[in-house]
Formats: sequence, C-alpha cells, structure tokens
Amino acid sequence: MTDTAKILPKLRFPEFENDGKWKVVKLGDVVTFCNSKCDRSELKIETYISTENILQDFLGVKRAVNLPQNGSFTKFCIGDILVSNIRPYLKKIWQADFDGAASNDVLVFRTKNQNNDKYVAHLLKSDAFVNYCMEGAKGVKMPRGDKALMLEYSIPFPTLPEQQKIASFLTSLDEQISAHTKKLEALKAHKKGLMQQLFPANGEKTPKLRFPEFKNAGEWEEDLIKNKCSIGTGKSNSQDQDTNGKYPFFIRSATPVKSNKYLYDCEAVITIGDGQIGKVFHYVNGKFDLHQRCYKMCDFKGIEGKFFFYFFSTHFYERAMRMTAKATVDSVRLEMISEMPISFPTLPEQQKIASFLTSIDDMIQAKDDKIRKLKTYKNGLMQQMFAK
Repeated sequence: MTDTAKILPKLRFPEFENDGKWKVVKLGDVVTFCNSKCDRSELKIETYISTENILQDFLGVKRAVNLPQNGSFTKFCIGDILVSNIRPYLKKIWQADFDGAASNDVLVFRTKNQNNDKYVAHLLKSDAFVNYCMEGAKGVKMPRGDKALMLEYSIPFPTLPEQQKIASFLTSLDEQISAHTKKLEALKAHKKGLMQQLFPANGEKTPKLRFPEFKNAGEWEEDLIKNKCSIGTGKSNSQDQDTNGKYPFFIRSATPVKSNKYLYDCEAVITIGDGQIGKVFHYVNGKFDLHQRCYKMCDFKGIEGKFFFYFFSTHFYERAMRMTAKATVDSVRLEMISEMPISFPTLPEQQKIASFLTSIDDMIQAKDDKIRKLKTYKNGLMQQMFAK
C-alpha cells in the first residue's frame, strides 16, 4: 500500500480521535478487478447480474428477467463490489450478498488483504466516486468509465477497527433508507391497485370498488373529454396562470423537463423508446411555463378537477392506443385527448375518490421526503467523514 498523503477527517468517532491521521491511498492499492470467467451454461437466473438489474441510486439489485443467449461472464463472490460501467451517473453500484456471475458491462472489485470490504463499498457508493468516474468517462450517449482511471481514485484509509466502525454506522443508515424505500414502493403499488379498482375498466359502467355510501348510486355517466373541459396548448417560452384554482394539468408529447414550478407530480409516466410520453402533472396555483408540446386542461364542467386528474392518469396508454391506428404511441395529438371518453359518478363521489387518493399521495410524499432527508443526512456525514 502506497502512502501518498495523510489527512485528518472533520468528523470522527470519539474512540478514534487520538489515533492520528488517515492515510490517503489509491483505490488500486486496496482492490483488484476480478477476472475469473464462466460461460453461459453456468449462469443461474437467481444470481445473474447485469446493468439492467442493478438498481439506480445504490438501491441494490432485482432478479434478472432472463439470461443472455451467449457470451462470457465474470464470477463474483459475497463481499465483492459490482459497478455498472455504462452511464456511471445512474449510480448502479452494489455489494454482493450472494455468489454469482455478472455481464461484461459490470466491473467486479474485490478488496485485498484484510481491508474491510464494507468500508470500501461505502466509499464507492458515493457521489464523489460517481463524479470522478464521469469525469474520465468516454462516450456521449452511453458513457463508460475508464477502468484504469478508477484504480487511481484517491481514498482515505484509517485503521481496520475504524473502518469497521464507519462501515457499521453507514450500513445502519442504508438499512433505514432501504426499509423506508420498500414501504414507499408498497404504498405506490397499493395506490396503483386501488386506482384500477376505483375507476371502471374499459367497457364497464361501474368500478369494482366503491365507497359504501355510493354502492347504490347507480352507473357512472360517460362523455368526451372535450365536453367536460377546455383543452389548449402553449407556445415556446409562454407563461400562463390559473386564476380560478381549477387544477389544470398537462400531457407532454415529448420528453418532459422537470420544473420546480410544478407543485404536484403524479407517477403516471408512459415511456416510449427514449422519450416519456403522457407524463401527467397536476398544477395547483401560481405561474407555470406551458410549452408548445404540452396540452393544458382546465375550466372543468361538472367534473372535480382532482378527480379528472386521477381518472386521466389511470391507464392513459391503453386509452391512447384506442385512439390511434399505429402499433405504438410516440406522440400525443390533441384529438387523442379531446375525443377520449371519460366516465364519472356524481360530484360527491368524485370528491370522495379524489380526497381518498390525495391522502395516499400525501403519505407517499411524506415517505419520499423521509428518504430524501436520510440520504441528505448520510451524504453530509460522508463528506465530513471522508474529507480530504
């Protein structure tokens, strides 16, 4: 191990405050690339890892959908650190908790000697390492990290007991983040399932699930969207404002650009190819930029705006497909919106449905905020713990 420099971290556990400075070493001093290969016949769907099934933002892995037809693959073991080398900015980095094999687009790092593999994993599962990889990445659309350059990455290295203490602490934070993330995904899945039951299926007049006070309220009415609201499009760099508080919302017919001027963002995203078609935004008050490739719906007639929003967010792609003769929906035309039918119950039932789904959205938002705060807290600690 080459001792290139020494640092004193800004934040340290009390029992190590008198242990002196940390060494600063190259990543290549403490890890090596694994190059042990296997062929297709040795792969198992349960233990195969590729760039597709490593989750973004350091969130672990999911089970592979299928196995490749051919090729050679890199064996990995428990404790190895797997880094997706395609588009490093996606933060697909995972420490293995089972033995398996990875595609050639996944780099497998293994710690040397008695170094703590969890400590090294936390150093690599960081924005600092990802940013370093992107600085040396090659390619524009599909940038790849430079393997040799990665090994030159400078890392702070304390004694083994201090490595273990830091790794244990950061792992506990990761476990909290993971637990909250699982609850968030469960809430989203619960909401999705409820929405499929709270709105009538295609060809049906009533939903599968109804609140008790409306079970005998009869069939829902149906009309075309153009008869229930105003629909318009914007212009480049135009501005508009909702002065009536009637919840206008938008369908973008090109890849949507996030804007902090949108106060509400539904999960209804339909992805076609490289673009996102049919992303729905719910807008509450204030000013917003309405692009020429957006459609605004407002001034609702006999429809609660929030109910309309939730209805439109449900199965949008299937509804759009019925409005086109093409095999896929790669753009949203005005007539696809205006001629689309909408089913709706009485206004009190609309308000009940909208209020119920809004309460779930509030829980989703609260859980998302909790995860964001934990990640911010962890990142702040790491910046002080690993300060160079």
